[in-house]
Amino acid sequence: MSYYFFIGDTMLPIPPEKMSLKVKGKNKTVTLINEGEVNIIKQPGLTEISFDARLPNKRYPFADYDTSLSDSLTSNFLGNSFSFKKAGYFLEKFETAKNDQYPLRLIICRMSGLFDMLLDTNMLVTLEDYSIDEDAKNGIDVVCPLKFKQYKPYGTKECEVNTDENGKKTLSVKETRPAIDKQIPAAMKIRNEKSVFEAVKGVSNGSLDWRNVMAMNGITNPCAKMVPGMVMHLG
Repeated sequence: MSYYFFIGDTMLPIPPEKMSLKVKGKNKTVTLINEGEVNIIKQPGLTEISFDARLPNKRYPFADYDTSLSDSLTSNFLGNSFSFKKAGYFLEKFETAKNDQYPLRLIICRMSGLFDMLLDTNMLVTLEDYSIDEDAKNGIDVVCPLKFKQYKPYGTKECEVNTDENGKKTLSVKETRPAIDKQIPAAMKIRNEKSVFEAVKGVSNGSLDWRNVMAMNGITNPCAKMVPGMVMHLG
């Protein structure tokens, strides 16, 4: 049986020996008069995943570093050691995932000995905790216990208050603005954003470089006041 662990765009070179996947329940037990205890069924909580990642600092024949089609083609001729990466490479990836305040995708593929897909785990997660363990029994390799928590995209809603001819006010939802994992449009219309930085960050959650957007739209002053109704191209 073969396991492949992808954290964002990075594949772990050695699959962990074991993994814990915990689906947390949110049911609530209450006591009713003359009925005793009852269990109120609620939606499940966020899934938690944890495992120890071994990061080699030397080449092993069983370690796999092929993370793309080009790597796979190259490894047919030069072997997996061609794309060998030391533990520091992966530690930098973990540090970035922790500091970016942005979810990443965790994919775990489980295959049979004949490479038939058995099942897979594919979800957005946040890296909650990780540590760096160095032990003499592991030689110069590094072991990182990793803890992830499922991330569910959510959104804010923009509301508008309308007053009819009789003075009655009604509240309507104009649009839902996802907080993450959304498709970035090719252009956006400025509403109440005050700067290029604020507008670009709001529409892409920081995944677009506001400097590139400035150059694309011929904006030279980053402090220039944005005009409501203006259309700004994003890509």
